[in-house]
Amino acid sequence: MNETKKGFIQLHLSVMLAGFTGLFGRLITLNEVDIVWYRMLFTSCILLVFTGLPRVGWRKFLQLCGCGALLGLHWILFYGSIKASNVSIGVICFSLIGFFTALFEPMIFKKRFSGLELLKARMCRRWCFFILDRLLIHIH
Repeated sequence: MNETKKGFIQLHLSVMLAGFTGLFGRLITLNEVDIVWYRMLFTSCILLVFTGLPRVGWRKFLQLCGCGALLGLHWILFYGSIKASNVSIGVICFSLIGFFTALFEPMIFKKRFSGLELLKARMCRRWCFFILDRLLIHIH
């Protein structure tokens, strides 16, 4: 299989999994903290099996723990938003990651803002607002 076809398959698989994440979060009867706890436990076990236990220094270990805590908080809030409202709202918020990445990445890494990335982020935000507006009209 050539690299382009393999890349497209991986891309479509990741989009499908991202879309089903919200649906699974809505259907699972556990609360959001338990969902995230089991999700991270399962992922950690799989990574441990495939990569082993890496040797890292104390500082790197603390950085990884901080990243894990932020990621866990992100997923708790994501699943909480789905449980509080509906899958559509949760997936729309999830899709805004490109918008926030285009805004915060240049500030964090101290580089110039990309006009193209900001344009794509603005288009994404506009479509999300359009979908939300239609969704809210349909609800009321």
